[in-house]
Amino acid sequence: MQFNTYTYAGAHIAVWIVNHPAPDAAALAATLREYDVHEPTATPAEVGTLRPWAQRLRVVFEAETIAEKARRADELLVASDCRPRLVSHGPDLPFHFHYAPVRTGIVARVKALTAAGLAHVIDDGAGSRLRACSRPLCGIVFLDISRNGRRHFCSVRCANQVNVANHRTRRRAVFAGPPGRS
Repeated sequence: MQFNTYTYAGAHIAVWIVNHPAPDAAALAATLREYDVHEPTATPAEVGTLRPWAQRLRVVFEAETIAEKARRADELLVASDCRPRLVSHGPDLPFHFHYAPVRTGIVARVKALTAAGLAHVIDDGAGSRLRACSRPLCGIVFLDISRNGRRHFCSVRCANQVNVANHRTRRRAVFAGPPGRS
């Protein structure tokens, strides 16, 4: 599967926001700058405004079905008032999408960009790749960009913890013997 870095930037930012529910303004600005968001500066108050948005983004990753992910992402598009526009930042620069005008401020732009990013992933047929880690109590969300799209854990560490726990459970069952024997 090919991943277009620009259209998926919003999905990657959504992952970051969900996994960093209380970032400082500098960390958010650095992340937005990493994905080429125009004028990425944010105040602490603006960062605080994004905390409830992070919870709304999380439900897309945690939804069980693609249809549910799509419904939730669509709700985010409406809530963010996402209105794509073609923009160029100079006469010799190429046009690209902005999902909200720069003048609306960073909060509105981040909301529109993250909603659009998740919608792009679902529209590309990759909605099943928006996941929450399968290790109980982990809470990390991710966009599975692996070749086969079958990751179920946010990291090797979480996968190993689950696999070791499963192995120990199986070993205990073997050493306990068949049921009904004392």
